[in-house]
Amino acid sequence: YPIVKKEILDKIPLVIDLLAHRLFDSSLIIDNVSYPAHTPEAIQRSEFILDNLIIQIGNGVIQPLLNQLADVESIKVNFYHKNLMSSREIARFRNNLSWRYRQDKLFGEPQAIFESRYDLFVLTDTGIKQTSIYAPRRRELEQLRGFQLAVTLAYELRDALSPRVQAAVTWIGNGVVYLLTQVFGRSIGLVVRGVIQGIGSSVQEARFGKNPGRGK
Repeated sequence: YPIVKKEILDKIPLVIDLLAHRLFDSSLIIDNVSYPAHTPEAIQRSEFILDNLIIQIGNGVIQPLLNQLADVESIKVNFYHKNLMSSREIARFRNNLSWRYRQDKLFGEPQAIFESRYDLFVLTDTGIKQTSIYAPRRRELEQLRGFQLAVTLAYELRDALSPRVQAAVTWIGNGVVYLLTQVFGRSIGLVVRGVIQGIGSSVQEARFGKNPGRGK
């Protein structure tokens, strides 16, 4: 099944490193540091790589089943969750999965390459989770073309502009706050003070104006 090999199996990372580590006790490079075979760091990293390998092989097995044998009852019983038994649910799941693969290929994969990391699926006590590990991917970055290359350029442009835009927004925000508190605030304060003083003067005049009449 060529598409499975191209889109899933060929993209499983660090398989050669895992085999060398498991078979020949070779060291593993973790964050540019070499760790001997039996160190805790190397053992944990090899477990992550192995978990991801198993899960991705499972993905490679299930994709042809979904595309070619989706409605075969024996396949449903042995491979599908009970919530995916109906033809409608199978079609929905297949379409969602297809869209996820396209999205990952167009956006997720170039972003991971640009950020020098691999996203691995690992098995935990609560299920399958995704974790990221650092890995130099400069050669893959140089081989990107078309839309994937445009995605990396967009990220680079965003990284270049984001601090400047944020600084400009902060400067404008500080200016607005200064105007509201120092200029308009003082002006409003003077107006309110004048109104209060005017009311006070009117009250006093009214009081003094009434007192002479009472004395007479």
